[in-house]
Amino acid sequence: MKTLHSQSPRMTASSNPQLVKMRRIATGLLVVMIVLYVLARSLEGQGSFWPWLRAFSEAATVGALADWFAVTALFRHPLGIPIPHTAIVRNEKDRIGKAVASFVRKSFLTPEEVARQWRQWRPISRLVTRLAQPAESEKALRWVLDRIPPLLGKGDCETIANLGAVGLRRGVRNIPMARLVTIFLQGFLKSPGRRSLIAPILGRLGKSVSDNRAWVMGEASKSASPKKIKLFDRLSKAAASAVSGKAVEKFSAELMTASQDESHALYDKIEEALAETAQELEGGSGKQWEILKSRILDDPETQETLEEVLQKAAAILLESAGSLKDGEALSDWSEILSKAAAKLAGNGKNLEGLEARAGELASRFFLRHGPGFEEIISGTVESWEAEELIDRLENQVGSDLQFIRINGTLIGGLVGVLLHGVGLLVWS
Repeated sequence: MKTLHSQSPRMTASSNPQLVKMRRIATGLLVVMIVLYVLARSLEGQGSFWPWLRAFSEAATVGALADWFAVTALFRHPLGIPIPHTAIVRNEKDRIGKAVASFVRKSFLTPEEVARQWRQWRPISRLVTRLAQPAESEKALRWVLDRIPPLLGKGDCETIANLGAVGLRRGVRNIPMARLVTIFLQGFLKSPGRRSLIAPILGRLGKSVSDNRAWVMGEASKSASPKKIKLFDRLSKAAASAVSGKAVEKFSAELMTASQDESHALYDKIEEALAETAQELEGGSGKQWEILKSRILDDPETQETLEEVLQKAAAILLESAGSLKDGEALSDWSEILSKAAAKLAGNGKNLEGLEARAGELASRFFLRHGPGFEEIISGTVESWEAEELIDRLENQVGSDLQFIRINGTLIGGLVGVLLHGVGLLVWS
């Protein structure tokens, strides 16, 4: 599997100045220790200092060579000799990629760790606090508006709409419909402006009844009489027509009156019916809603309708994003956003609840898609050439590895001096 890489030239290990500097220091220190060992070995019998220097330089040389071998064997064959278990990164690149990917997922992307990090970071609270400032809310809106056109313009709108519709259907399928309707009804009944929302619906309904008076009367008279006796049939139809005509007119007039007067008794009846429905759903009688939901979601036309809606929404966003960004409406929207954020920030209970739900959603997201992230990491490592991976690793940790060589040289020398001193105390 291959992935696209950046077209900019990457820094190789040989062109990294810090790494080159540390490598030269470590190698130079090894050369110094070899020179000191040759010098001390040559002058060992000419004074008591030289045996100590020989012990230091000899052990330091061994330590330096051992650490040079270990560091080099991690990436390459030392001196080009294919010694077993050397050039580990080159030979085990794919296995290392899978191991790293598994380590990242199991250590950092577990639901428990994501939830802990979320509670510690509190991103929703941070975002709300920031958006409560008018300047920051306007900046955030500009940031979003700047990115909507490129995002929607570059993508295939039909594919995006298809994926969005599939995602919406999958998400709605997992939501308990009865509970969702109950929450909506309870919230609607608590809303101060609920009757203002019902009023135009009643007006439309009254006009529709009035415009379709003949159809309503016809339906009422269909089963009005026994049809075997013609006289009774005609009389009953005439009576039904007269009664239904008056009833239709009265019903239409009542609806129109109610649409103009929010204190009308009809609103009490409607709210009472909605409250009873919410109580029934709260009591667990929501099976019919689930059946209705499944029937709607399984209908192929639902997918087509959602795709059409999403495509139209994307077109509206593209059309309005530019004008909104440059117009006065941006200030109005940023003020609305800022006030809403400030109100939420001042309500600690609601903010905590929103933070907790967001953290739970994040945990579920990484639980569901963790294997996908693991596959992305391992696939990316597999797509790299061995030399590219070695260069990346050396650029990141190469300087520290050279410090290991330097420390190995110095620690080895000190151990050599210690052993030489112990030898003099024990055996001289």
